[in-house]
Amino acid sequence: MTSLKSLFANNNNNNSTEVINRGNQLSSTTELTRISTEIAREILKRAEADAEKYQQVILDSQKSHDVMDKLINEIYDLTTVDIDFLKAESEEVLDRMIKSQQSKRSRAKSKEMTFENYLTMLTGAVAENLLRIAANKPKSAGGGGARRGTVAYSEEELEAFKSDPEALRRALRNVQSKKSIYKSKADFDPKSERWQELIMVEEQLKAIRDGQTIEAEKAIEKTNQLEEMLATIDINDLKAADAKNMLENIKQMLTTK
Repeated sequence: MTSLKSLFANNNNNNSTEVINRGNQLSSTTELTRISTEIAREILKRAEADAEKYQQVILDSQKSHDVMDKLINEIYDLTTVDIDFLKAESEEVLDRMIKSQQSKRSRAKSKEMTFENYLTMLTGAVAENLLRIAANKPKSAGGGGARRGTVAYSEEELEAFKSDPEALRRALRNVQSKKSIYKSKADFDPKSERWQELIMVEEQLKAIRDGQTIEAEKAIEKTNQLEEMLATIDINDLKAADAKNMLENIKQMLTTK
């Protein structure tokens, strides 16, 4: 029988180090984490019972928040969960909690995808979806067409920007333009949901841009090192042993991050 745990990097540690965050948390956050962890484990249990059906979805959801959200909604009806304790919170608190869970999911997604780390990401996804239900703020669908008032990008769109620098620059200019327009309004509120969303999206786009800049600088540095190495070598007089050694050095240089 197919086991979902075989889809992850390793399974040596049965205790997640991130599923339950410790520290000075709001009681509502602690309760949310407890409930979300139980639901995440139940989702994995149900998926395990039909592993052949869900194994590809599990693999895809390791790379896409949107796929993970669809997985959750397919397996578990979150509208049946008692979240009155969340509905008692203010809109501002719920917004902060949503952003916190989004950060948690992103951090988990960037790490090696062990089973424990996947459980952390799934717990964060469940928590974010419960918060959105409590705040009556469903996640906007990705894809083309009108953005229906939101400036946020889906996980797939953000991923696509990594391979399309020009589109990334346009998106960054667009959100910065929206920030300038919004800030110039008479009723500008730096604590408003709209302003916080603009800041969050700008930070996401800048992180992608800065990551590309670093990678480009590394590529240029490696090219320069390679050119310097080859400039001192006369290929016509190169012995076999020296050639082998040179190739090993080049290989090591290219694989070093």
